[in-house]
Amino acid sequence: MIARLLVLLSLLVAALPGAAQQPCPARRNVDCAGAARAVDAAIAADPWLAILDQAQRMRLAELMPLLGADGAAELAVQQAAWRRSLSRDLFFHPDGTLDAPDPRGALRGAMEYRLAGLMRIAHDPSGLDGTWRGAQGQAVVEPAGGGRYRVLVSTIDINALAWMCDYDGEGDGTSFERLETRDGALAMWREGAMLRVRMLAPRPSDFCGAAGSLAGLFFRVGTAP
Repeated sequence: MIARLLVLLSLLVAALPGAAQQPCPARRNVDCAGAARAVDAAIAADPWLAILDQAQRMRLAELMPLLGADGAAELAVQQAAWRRSLSRDLFFHPDGTLDAPDPRGALRGAMEYRLAGLMRIAHDPSGLDGTWRGAQGQAVVEPAGGGRYRVLVSTIDINALAWMCDYDGEGDGTSFERLETRDGALAMWREGAMLRVRMLAPRPSDFCGAAGSLAGLFFRVGTAP
């Protein structure tokens, strides 16, 4: 029991701002660490944002033991990436300080939407069909009859909005756990509580922007508990 608690605490620490292993995304004329500190200060200074922040942490603590080790680790990585992206819509001086008189207003919608998404994550999904979401976008798998599925995947560069990908196609499922699209572009399968999407074609330009990718891990979402 103690070992499980130590693992959970380590995953939660990884999800906190500043603790992620991935480097901060580069932004022109912005010190990333300074931007992260400014976001943290803006959240701490607003009672409603602080409540939303605490509610997210509580939901993460609830979800992670239910998702399995791999799912919990991926959710921690995605939460950290999402947290870093909060600075995207804010305007900074070169030293990382905010130049908006009320920067907290830009954070409220993003934090409310993220909390709603965390509340809807299903820890025990079955099959492939449904709506799956990650910090980078969404995948939808809809049964179309006869073992066919309609597949829609949308992803975006969450840090700088430098690219977007939007895919709409059909796939054939060889089982309830894996399918490939008929055009040979994508494969997807279950990995524990997650859906893995992999690109089979090299950067298809007809539905993916330069340097973009549809690949990634997604969590099933349903109605809020």
